[in-house]
Amino acid sequence: MITQPRRQAEGYVPPEPGAVIEARGLTKQYGTTVTALDQLTVTVEPGITGLIGANGAGKSTLIKILLGLLEPTDGEVLIDGLPLTTYGARSFRDHVGVVMQDDQLLSGSIADNICFFDQCFDHEHMQHCARIACVHDDIMRMPMSYDSLIGDMGSSLSGGQRQRILLARALYRRPRLLFMDEGTSHLDTMIEARVNTAIRGLGLTRIIIAHRPETIASAARRICITNGRLQEDVALPDCGLQRGAISRVVPAADQAQRLAHHA
Repeated sequence: MITQPRRQAEGYVPPEPGAVIEARGLTKQYGTTVTALDQLTVTVEPGITGLIGANGAGKSTLIKILLGLLEPTDGEVLIDGLPLTTYGARSFRDHVGVVMQDDQLLSGSIADNICFFDQCFDHEHMQHCARIACVHDDIMRMPMSYDSLIGDMGSSLSGGQRQRILLARALYRRPRLLFMDEGTSHLDTMIEARVNTAIRGLGLTRIIIAHRPETIASAARRICITNGRLQEDVALPDCGLQRGAISRVVPAADQAQRLAHHA
């Protein structure tokens, strides 16, 4: 059962073990013609899980349903064996950090954005989260460091800096679970590797959506979704799905989806 993680003043405190999330028979339809998910059943356990598949395969829809942002047409989501409705979506999201591909920063200072305008923010914890997201050094080089104004929707920052600040914001919540939908797509591979290494040490349950093989390679388990259905579920280290294999899975998912559309 989800319980409130401990808070301490000094740095980032690893949260309690992540919850087990189960999608059971999920179907999501839009109107009468579009089926985004089709009787999808999958269980996500603590650790790092990567979701792969073609654009439109249903990955983002699955994430939004797991977060309680969308209601499934059929099926249910369970947290540690109990329906999400038992916790309530809002209560559940208090324990979750999210970095979505369309997230934006707001006008204000960098500190405001990381702490989400918390008037009594923890300055040390904020900096620690920025270090985990590999953006602290960038911030300290700015004229007013964490008090620097970033402009409307982060227009004064690079894409990679914006994503790392968004990640720091997600970590500031001290989540037990972290969802990332293309959350590091603008980072170069060296910085992304540093970020992945730092997050891996936190012990979070992390679900990532990405197209880059380098990003998916950080996961201990890979789930491939095609046309809203589970195509492949592979665990490491014994599965042998290394970078080259990952590179082949995504094009294969693309091809399967194209064939399905022409069927």
